[in-house]
Amino acid sequence: MKNKKVIFYTGLVILFLLASSIYRIKFYKSYASDEATLPPELKDKTIVRLWAKKSVISPTRSYQIDKFNIENKDNIHIIFEEYKEDYYNALRTTLAAGHGADLFEYGYSTLMKNNQIADLNSLGMNLENIDKSNVVYYKDMALGIKLFENSGKLIWNKEIFKKAGIDPNKPPTTWEEVTDYALKIKKAFPEVTPFAFPIKEYEDMKISIGEPSVNNGSLYTTFWDYKKGEYNFNGAKDILSVYNKLYDSGFIDEEFDKKSKNQLRGEFYRGEIAMMISTFEDKGYFSNILPLSFDIGIKDIIQTNKGEKNKYYYTTNSNFLVVNSEAIKENKKREAVKKVYEFLVNEDANREILETRYAMPLNLKSKEVKNDIYKEYNNLEKYYSESYDPTLFLSRNSRAEINLVLEAIRGNKTVDAAIEELNKQYKNYCKFAVEKEGFDFKYYIEK
Repeated sequence: MKNKKVIFYTGLVILFLLASSIYRIKFYKSYASDEATLPPELKDKTIVRLWAKKSVISPTRSYQIDKFNIENKDNIHIIFEEYKEDYYNALRTTLAAGHGADLFEYGYSTLMKNNQIADLNSLGMNLENIDKSNVVYYKDMALGIKLFENSGKLIWNKEIFKKAGIDPNKPPTTWEEVTDYALKIKKAFPEVTPFAFPIKEYEDMKISIGEPSVNNGSLYTTFWDYKKGEYNFNGAKDILSVYNKLYDSGFIDEEFDKKSKNQLRGEFYRGEIAMMISTFEDKGYFSNILPLSFDIGIKDIIQTNKGEKNKYYYTTNSNFLVVNSEAIKENKKREAVKKVYEFLVNEDANREILETRYAMPLNLKSKEVKNDIYKEYNNLEKYYSESYDPTLFLSRNSRAEINLVLEAIRGNKTVDAAIEELNKQYKNYCKFAVEKEGFDFKYYIEK
């Protein structure tokens, strides 16, 4: 009986591998024969394949590309593909087979180590008119230009404030005041969550833990000290202690760590959350998809160490396009890829993205929108790019980092113990990067 089961399951595995192989062969062939299967009207055009991860701006980007294909005078045609969860696998598979996209959204650090990405300078891109802080570098190689970024704000329901006896136009200015306000709100509305913040994904942690802490030294939201050239999570001690106190007091939802940003938006929309750390993309939802029936206040996130010149940082460092090094070996194709890249980062294309209210493009002279709603989200004078952050290129376990933070907030581990483990983890990440991958951190220290 036991041998029959072994044979049965072995057979299933073989069938699965066979089906997977057939799929991959078809997948490879579809890209290998792409030129041969083009419709007649595209036969004489220079094709640029563009890949991206599906996002809230996908419809706008699709229309922009359709417009480019109709109006451009250079005989170039963009074939645009978008992916969800399968993006990274599709990227690895096609690049390994030699049929990858010409221009694609950044995926993973081995691309540079395998020389699969071209330096923008070798593409002939003119970077003089681009803010240097918006260019992403791997060592001293210009990898890509950031398309759009994310930022954080504190928002509050003015109606709940007023009914709880709080001046709706006087938001908390310290974390002690957040606790005081939360107590009043909980007494007036036992069913309302006084305070909420996103923490389910790694970027959420940068917004909710990193952003309030960056003034505790020369820190980015990743806790990389860009002057000392080391990771230091000691700067997170204050905010983790605050969140632990709010959690113990019942001012944060017991299942706070299981809530996605979409769930938090829905709860805020229904009046079930009084105060919340919000991201720029929420503006689009509250303007278009979940129009709020009450007035809200919007201000910068409260920081635990308030200096004379508070700094904040954009948090989506991976949102940029890179060029397949194979795509620029032939002059005609290289020039076409360059023109498509320039189109995607130009003022007009980015202005249209800004108008959606879902994303904040960086390559703009003005970030104001006519007849804007919730325009405080666009107030980003204190925001900067994390220009010297190496985190993007490290082999890490972000889930383990989030779990340590959650343990500290829930009180399952002391804040000091969680921070000690975080510092230890990142020390090991850096050691591995240097010893096993030949990484040089000297490029990520602000001079």
